[in-house]
Amino acid sequence: MTTRKLERSEWQRYFDEVAKRIPTMRVGVSILGENLGVQPETDDAILIGVSYDHNDDVLTIDTANVSHRVQSPKEIYVREQGGTLSSIEAVSPDGTKQIIELSPLPSLPAS
Repeated sequence: MTTRKLERSEWQRYFDEVAKRIPTMRVGVSILGENLGVQPETDDAILIGVSYDHNDDVLTIDTANVSHRVQSPKEIYVREQGGTLSSIEAVSPDGTKQIIELSPLPSLPAS
């Protein structure tokens, strides 16, 4: 597993590339803040897409039920396992961390 900080200049290109090759996955979003503790926001949703728009300065995680947006992130870290994105940590301007965990969908049993 490799975790690395993305430079701001990489954000849009990185997420554009990820969006092209990411398989359908489950996603969980938690918010971690000094005064909040850990607050789960989305648990076990189906990931539809992930993107960063440099014009609006927003990271968007789209699921089948809701879109999670991080406006004006200060820093973005990604963890990859076997070349596949497994988590994103986006730090908001107030220091709050948005933790996005990705996991593969379970395989259907062979018949």
